[in-house]
Amino acid sequence: MARSSWWFGVVLFPAVPALSILSGLASRTFLAASTSAEDLNVGVGITSFILGVVSFWGGIFVGVIVLVCLLGDVRVLRRTRVWSPSIAWPLVGIAHLAGVVLPSLFVLSVPLLSYYLYRRRELVHVE
Repeated sequence: MARSSWWFGVVLFPAVPALSILSGLASRTFLAASTSAEDLNVGVGITSFILGVVSFWGGIFVGVIVLVCLLGDVRVLRRTRVWSPSIAWPLVGIAHLAGVVLPSLFVLSVPLLSYYLYRRRELVHVE
């Protein structure tokens, strides 16, 4: 049995696209508020700017956690006889991390990371 808790970090992968969407919405709100002629939008502009920056860097932070945990999980599982995942799986983690800047990569990384966790659950029994 593989006694690895690295996969707990991989489970965080849906947070990265969610934070990326939040960052995009906050950026659009900031642009709309800053181009408006009304003075009432200053608070909205500042709040959306801060939200955009925090969600962008939060997405990068969680993406790094997912990538490091995916590397650790693959490394531990390759030592077991139950399932030996390909060393190419961390490339999916890199694509997922790059999805913060280029969101179209989530179309590739989210289904593949879902499949990784599904396959891991089917083949590796956690005690």
